[in-house]
Amino acid sequence: MPGLADTLRRATAPRAVVAISRLQWPRRLRAAIRRARGQRACIELFFAYDDPYSAIALPGLMAIARQRNAELQIYPLIERGIAGDPAAAQRRKHALVDSRRLALRTGRKFSREQPLAADDCAFLAAWTEAARGHAGMAAFAAAALEQLWCNSNNVPAPEDFQNLYRQRIGLQAPERTPAITAALSRNTARLHRLGHWESPAARIDRQWFFAHERLAQIDACLQALDK
Repeated sequence: MPGLADTLRRATAPRAVVAISRLQWPRRLRAAIRRARGQRACIELFFAYDDPYSAIALPGLMAIARQRNAELQIYPLIERGIAGDPAAAQRRKHALVDSRRLALRTGRKFSREQPLAADDCAFLAAWTEAARGHAGMAAFAAAALEQLWCNSNNVPAPEDFQNLYRQRIGLQAPERTPAITAALSRNTARLHRLGHWESPAARIDRQWFFAHERLAQIDACLQALDK
C-alpha cells in the first residue's frame, strides 16, 4: 500500500503541472505579441541610493539587459520599505554587511563602513530622475552607486558627483525642483501600486525579483521569454 507522502505526491503533482502551465502561457503569449511588434523585453528596476544592494543590482541588470537585448528602465526612490519598521536600523546594517559579501563575488570591494540615510543621497535620486529619457541615465546611476559605496566613505556631497553627471549626461547637475520631487514621489507610488515596497526590486512581465540576489533568475526569465 502506498504511503501517505506518495499518495499526496501523485495527487498534487499533476495539479501543480497544470497550475504552472496556466501561469506560464499568458506570459508566453505576451512575449510572442511583443516580439511580433518588434518590441524588446523590459526590466523595470526600482532602487534607492541609500540601499547598498542597489550597487549590486544595477550593474548586474545592465549586463543582463545588454546580453538579452532587453530594455532597462530605472526608477530612483527616496521613500522605500515599510513605514514605521522597528527593525529598519538593523536591516540597514545587515544590508551593508551582506552587500560586501555579494560584491566580493564579482571582485569588488565596498569602502563604505556605515549605512547611509535616504536624505544623505537624495540629491542623487533627484539628479537621476531629472535625466529620465537620456541614454546615459542608467550609466550615471551605476557610476554614482560605485563611487558612493565602493570609492568613498564620507557623507556624500553634490560636488563629489558633479563630474560624473557631466560625463554621463553631458549637462550640469540640476537643482531639485518641485517637479522632480513630484516625479520621485510618483516612482514610489508606482512601486506600491504594482505591488512592491522595497529596493532594489526588479519587475519583468509582471513578475517581481529582489534584484541583488536574483540576477541569475532574472537572466533565465528573460531567456525563457524569448523562446
